[in-house]
Parts: sequence; C-alpha cells; structure tokens
Amino acid sequence: MEETVYIEELKSLAPAEGEEALSQVLALADEAVRAWPDSSKLWCMRGDLIQLGAEDIPHDLADALASYERAIAIDPTCIEAYEEIGHFYDAIMDDAESAKPFFQQAAELKNERSA
Repeated sequence: MEETVYIEELKSLAPAEGEEALSQVLALADEAVRAWPDSSKLWCMRGDLIQLGAEDIPHDLADALASYERAIAIDPTCIEAYEEIGHFYDAIMDDAESAKPFFQQAAELKNERSA
C-alpha cells in the first residue's frame, strides 16, 4: 500500500470508537510504519493513536514519545512532531518545563516556513 493510502485510511478510521476498534487502527499504524519507516507523518499518526489508546493496547505511552522522536530523526523540520512532544510532556507527563523547548522549536520552524 502507498504511504498516502495509509495516511488517508488512518485519517478515515481514527479516532475509532471503542477499544477494539482503536486496537485495529493502531495495528494498521504499526503496519504502515513497517511499510514506510521513513515517513515522519505516519510515525506522528502512530504516536497520536497510542496516546488515544486504552490501557489494554499493546503499547505504552513511552511508545508514543518514541514515535514522535522517530519522526524528528527522519525529518528534523517536522513541526507536528515537535508540537506533539510538547503536548506529551505538558498534558500527559504534567511537565510544562520539559514541553517548552519543543513548543519553541515548533514555533521557530513555523516562522522559518512563513518567512
């Protein structure tokens, strides 16, 4: 399956209602990053789905953070990944100080793109 097809399919299925449905969408995200390991967009989507997941999914919150970090390793200009790491630290870890540099990096990248 093409990368864009995975992205569109994940968008159409997420957020899924119910734990079982979310597990199926997350399985598709896992398949997508195996097929397209250099897609920062797919890694970000995977991280988002993990954060949405119930406790019984086969991933923990550290996997969400690792997904965003992988997206940045692939594309150091991936604004979405920096923002999501910022949200992760701020909302999930309740650590606004650790979130700040990621939000700042995202803002700098946005300014560079709009210049």
